This record gives sequence, C-alpha cells and structure tokens, in this order.
Amino acid sequence: MIQIVIEDVLRNVAQSTSAIQSKQVLGITSDSRQVQPGFIFVAIKGVSVDGNQFINDAFDKGAVCVITDANDIEDTDTVIKVSNARKALTQLASNFYGNPEKHIKTIGITGTNGKTSTTLILKDILEADGKKVIQIGTLGIIPKIQSLDFSLTTPDPVSLFQVLHYAVEEKFDYAVLEVSSHALSQNRVDSIVFDSVGFTNLTLDHLDYHKSLDNYFNDKKKLFGLIKEGNNPLILSDTDYGKAICKDYPNSKKVSLDNSDADYFCEDISINQDGITGIIHSKDSSVQINSMLIGRYNLENILLASSIALEIGIQQSSIEQGIKNCDYIDGRNENISQPEWPDIIVDYAHTPDAYRNMLSSIKEIYPDKTIKVLFGAGGNRDQSKRPEMAKAVQEFADVAYLVPDNPRFEDINKINNDVISGFSKDMFQVFDNRKDGLLVALENLDSNDILIIFGKGNEKFQEINGEKLHYSDREIIEDFYAN
Repeated sequence: MIQIVIEDVLRNVAQSTSAIQSKQVLGITSDSRQVQPGFIFVAIKGVSVDGNQFINDAFDKGAVCVITDANDIEDTDTVIKVSNARKALTQLASNFYGNPEKHIKTIGITGTNGKTSTTLILKDILEADGKKVIQIGTLGIIPKIQSLDFSLTTPDPVSLFQVLHYAVEEKFDYAVLEVSSHALSQNRVDSIVFDSVGFTNLTLDHLDYHKSLDNYFNDKKKLFGLIKEGNNPLILSDTDYGKAICKDYPNSKKVSLDNSDADYFCEDISINQDGITGIIHSKDSSVQINSMLIGRYNLENILLASSIALEIGIQQSSIEQGIKNCDYIDGRNENISQPEWPDIIVDYAHTPDAYRNMLSSIKEIYPDKTIKVLFGAGGNRDQSKRPEMAKAVQEFADVAYLVPDNPRFEDINKINNDVISGFSKDMFQVFDNRKDGLLVALENLDSNDILIIFGKGNEKFQEINGEKLHYSDREIIEDFYAN
C-alpha cells in the first residue's frame, strides 16, 4: 500500500494547512463512493453529477481533506480551494504515485480514427527494437494487468498514474497512450510531458460533448503543447486539420502519403488483399513497408507509427520488422472467416469517415464482391453523425442492416430513425435487436458477398438501460456456422 505525507501529495497544487500537516495520504479519488480513511477527495463538477454535493459524505468516510474549485464552497482547514479541480486531480495523482511519467518515456497519439492501430503498430516496432512497452487505450492495457483494467480510452488520472507507476516498477521502457479529446478537455494528461506525440485525423464525432467541431479540434490540439522542449510533434498533414496544426505548431513535422516535400512521405505503394508494400522516406533514411494489414488508412497508421519511431531514434531494421510483426489488429478490419465461410470482417469503426475509409478500401480490394454492411449508432452520443453514417454506408454498400450498437438509455427507434434519415436508397433493413439483424445477414450471405460488421470490434457487451449485457457478434457467427 502506498502511503505518502500530504505535503508531498499537494506539491504544485496547494499548501497544506496546520490541521492536516504531516498527515499520511492513502489514496486519491474524485468518486465519493470510493473514499476511505486517509483519502483526499477531489470534488469535481461533472456533466451530470456535482462532486461538491458529497463533500460531507467524504469527510464522514474519513477523508483527510477535500480539494474543490467551486465558488460557493468556503475555504477551511480541511477544504482547499484551487483554480481548476481537474488539473489538481491530475497533479495530485502524479505526486501520489511518485511522478512516474518522469521515469518512463511516453508517446501520445490523438485523432478521431486510427489511434488504436497506430499505437499497436508502434508498440510492435518498439518491441522489435528490444524495448519493453506498455500500451494504454481503447483495448485497455497491453500487456493486460487484471487489477488495473478500465473502460475509457484514456483512463481517469488516478488510474492512469497508477498504471504508469506499475510500468516504472516493472521497468518498462515506453508507455504508448491513446489520448482522447475528453482526456485533453478534462486535463487528465496535463502532468505528462511527452517524448513524442502524433496526430492521425479529425472527423465528425463526440459533438454531444464538445458541441462544435472547433471545440473538438481545439481540445485535440492541446496535446501538441505537452511535448518535451526541442522535440517535434508528428502530424499526418494531408488534411486541412493536419495542415492547421502544422501552422499553429511550427515545430511540427509533416507526415504525408503523397507530398514528397513532407518530412516523412511514401512512394512505390501497393495496396491489395494481401497487404501493403512500399517505401517510407525521410531526409536521412528509407524504410521498406511489408505489411499484412490492408487499406489506405492502415498505410497512414503505419506511416505515422514509423515516423514517430524514426524521430525517437529507432533503427530502420527494427521498424521494418515491427511493421511485419503487426500482421493483424484485433477487431480492426479483421477478417474472422474460417475457410468454409463467406468473407466476414469486423471493425470497431463508429464514425462516418471511418466507414468511408474502410469501405473504400474494401471496394478497391474486393471489386467483384457484393458488399453488405451491418452497423448502428450509439445512444446518448453525437446525434449529428447518425445520418452521415447512413450516407457513408450507401455510398459503397449494396445492402445494409441497421441494428442497435450500445443504445444506452435512448430509445432504439429514435436512434434508428435518425440514421434512416441519411438514406436516399431503399437498400437497408432495420432491426431493434442486434442479434436478429446479424442472423438475417448471415442467412443471406453467400460466397460472392463480403459482410462488414461495424461498431463492436472485439467487444463482448451491449450497453442497454444502464447495464452492460453480454453480447458477442463473433460468438453468434461461430454458433451459426457450427449448426
């Protein structure tokens, strides 16, 4: 059990008062339900719950002190006022766990799509160079640490610094993080000064939280101010958003599929159903790509991961081997078919742009296949992207099956109607039960078809009315073909 004097925990946050001076801190939390004797409780006003309502509860449970930024809460010997409670929580967590971010090399990747694939490719590259790497993101912690698992792309600050503390204790060389826009907006990584950061892209997503694309973009950009002095952000610069970052952060290095004036660029590219080949060029080196991953968007992920690796000094042969070693990414454009099955691909994509990237690649690689797509929109999330998802599907698919995908607390008929408004062709069927829709899709699937299943990837649950219910597309497919 970690036990640290309160003055050390409050360092760079606030001064301890005489009432709590030299007290031992046994934990930190922003969830009053988790408070135990010896804990610091950070009262945060969230989207739906205000932690300041639970200050008395925290003291009743034995909290040493409370940190708050609420204007209507008075300063006392045990209630400490700060200007930003979220920033304070991040610094407190870092201090409590011994500032682990200072003792391990950190790499952060942000963007709407491609974060998971880029971080996993980079992990394989670093491991091919003999480095010990921990990856933190949508897939949880890799390698898996059961006691430290979590459900957010970028975990809350206490969990994040607990993982980094573990990584330092276990002598990991690198921590590679997917950094979400929510994490940047909520100051979860503010205490980390990254060795390298990268940007994939920005497309329509999360407007339920950020309210506008400009807000979303501005939150993403915060990552590029969290890099060590003298180091350079790596930016996929073929989009307007990528170009804007390079303009706003002149120390950025440009990464491009097509522009030979960029700092890192590709040529002699071939993309087919067997994978990707080509060459990555920079001023000082060339790297051969020989990958089993498919699709232009995976070429972007390979290029960004390789550029970061070159930038931090990883040798060319390790980069080439790491690219080769990453032969598939769990739940990302993963063909799960067995020899006797038709082609079935599962992918975690849940944005219109990710759909277009994936489906355009499928169209190019499988020109003679009838493309069928099973997809759905999440409940209580950005509604503006729902009709755009339908437009992206009908642009490339011949048949679509609209099904639930984590409806949460929202009525599935409302969700589906929002999506349906984007269709202008009568090429879809609608289901209020995901399994029913999947079974119909499988019953109508033959060897000339390819079925793309969007949304769940490797997830094994559905979020419905506040419950995570067991659900697996893969298990249903395996049972279907076993019978």
